[in-house]
Amino acid sequence: MKALYFDCFSGISGDMILGALIDLGIDVEKWKTELNKIPVKGYKIEISKKQKNSIWGTDVNIIIDDHHSHRHLEDLLKNRR
Repeated sequence: MKALYFDCFSGISGDMILGALIDLGIDVEKWKTELNKIPVKGYKIEISKKQKNSIWGTDVNIIIDDHHSHRHLEDLLKNRR
């Protein structure tokens, strides 16, 4: 078994974790296929390479169509396929 540890001494966001995992080599298409199994619609994912102060990384941007929709675990479980 392999383990991955994040040393987040000053914090980390979800998009930063996703970018790091993509840079480590996860299969993006397989990830998207698995993500599509969750019954949530109305979003798109943009992945691009960005440079900030001579450091390159992968930027993951989740764009939500409906900004007023709130979902809870209960909603996802009752809408399972």
